[in-house]
Amino acid sequence: MATPIKVRSPYIVEVTGTLGDSTKVEVFLWNDPSSVPANPNYTLEKDIPSSIVAQASYDISPYIREFISHAVYSEVNADTAANVSEYCYCNTKVYKNGVLQTGGGSYTEELICFDGFGFFEEGQNPTQENAMLTEGTYYVEEAGNTGGVYYTTEPSGTWEAKWTGLETGTTSTVSITNTVGYVPYIPTALKWEKVKLEFLESSVVQYTYNFYPICEPKYVTINCDFVNRWGVWQRLVFFKASTDNFAMDNKEYNLMSQDTDYSITQNRRQVFNVNANESIKCNTGWVPESYREVIKELMLSETIRIDDKPVILSTKSTTLQKSINDNNINYGLEFKYAYKALNYIV
Repeated sequence: MATPIKVRSPYIVEVTGTLGDSTKVEVFLWNDPSSVPANPNYTLEKDIPSSIVAQASYDISPYIREFISHAVYSEVNADTAANVSEYCYCNTKVYKNGVLQTGGGSYTEELICFDGFGFFEEGQNPTQENAMLTEGTYYVEEAGNTGGVYYTTEPSGTWEAKWTGLETGTTSTVSITNTVGYVPYIPTALKWEKVKLEFLESSVVQYTYNFYPICEPKYVTINCDFVNRWGVWQRLVFFKASTDNFAMDNKEYNLMSQDTDYSITQNRRQVFNVNANESIKCNTGWVPESYREVIKELMLSETIRIDDKPVILSTKSTTLQKSINDNNINYGLEFKYAYKALNYIV
């Protein structure tokens, strides 16, 4: 059994001893379907620095992040295993004066790692939940491809996902079988209906979400997929008006004529390195107050896709709106595409 952790927050391995004690941490990293490597990927060493500071501390999060990557979100209609590159396993061995510090097993710690983060007020490395989406109400595209709620069944437990149609009362339940996987916001059988999704451990409800389909007859909806605070993909739909922008840039130089009898049709001032940046501004449409948490996670994400294209968030600040102050809550965000318009990569 592995303990789930977030690795955009520090994860400290600490060794307590006395002045002069030597300490060592061996870090073993791998992705499914591989198994724990025979030799450590990293070996970290230091001595106990003093009798006052009687411990050596190692932050292993930066080393773990090298084994996690996200490309694009893949839409699903059923319980599906997550891409193995989107999380990794980590085992550690801790030594003091050459002696393995363990409670009886081969390794000091066994971890399953996600590229998530915690907020300052939550402490050093807050608990990684089994269902990896902030609880609340979400709007999704009616009859369209919806997002998915990621989960992990570590460290143990018998888990189920249960959807309930809030209009017809129709239910659909699946037994979760993957160590790390995801289920759709709304299953195909209920795609036209408001749905409540519950995650149950041993038949007891642990997490609850509401997903409301929205019909948008006027604007083209925009899918925004981002890696959220739990380190997994989350889909946010922008329903209202979007604006595309195109900005060209170049370098200008004065050129010398090839001869004194110059041509009046040739440029004496020429442009080079012509390229362009594209961006898009999107609006969520009217959303509940709980979206303030979604927007915070999106703005703190390092990996964002707009309709599967990599982007960087240009909006650096926004007002987190409250329903008591604002009758209608809409968030407008601007993204710039993470590449130039002209192909300049060889």
